[in-house]
Amino acid sequence: MTRRPPPHLRRRRLLGAVAVVAGVACVSASFLAWLTLPDGAGGTTSVAGWGAVTGGAQLSGQNINDFLAGYASYRPGLLPVLAGAVAAVAGIVLALAPGGRHPHRVTAALLALCGLVALGVAVLRVLSPDPVGILQSGEGSPGPGPWVTGACGLVLVAVALSVLLGLVDAPPPVRHRGIQPGR
Repeated sequence: MTRRPPPHLRRRRLLGAVAVVAGVACVSASFLAWLTLPDGAGGTTSVAGWGAVTGGAQLSGQNINDFLAGYASYRPGLLPVLAGAVAAVAGIVLALAPGGRHPHRVTAALLALCGLVALGVAVLRVLSPDPVGILQSGEGSPGPGPWVTGACGLVLVAVALSVLLGLVDAPPPVRHRGIQPGR
């Protein structure tokens, strides 16, 4: 017969697993399309978070950073990769490392920072999908990359808030009066 872990430990492990999944999804989102634009022939051209061009454009199969020749760089997936990797490690720590009476406050702060970085990059790229300035105003639109990154950032912030609000804290020890008569 196996003994179930206490509820606060199960919640901590679940929140850690959610943080790991959100961190890995944030890393994966950097390889999605971050910029989409019409190719002029009725199709769509997409530029991934690292600059890879796909679709019907003449640049398809190339990297946009090669054409910028050092004047600018298009790598909006860089910060989400870093934030997602750190968040995944923090999620593993949250799920597996034992804690004291108020465990993982520093881990939660790190998860909140990673979530805010991912959310900030996503909002910035949704509002301004062409940071290099090579497109006409309104010509490009954000692809799924910033939207997925923003969702991952929100999940990471929610996990951090859950930890900071005490959902994973151990219950206080129960004190018994004993058998001594009251005086």
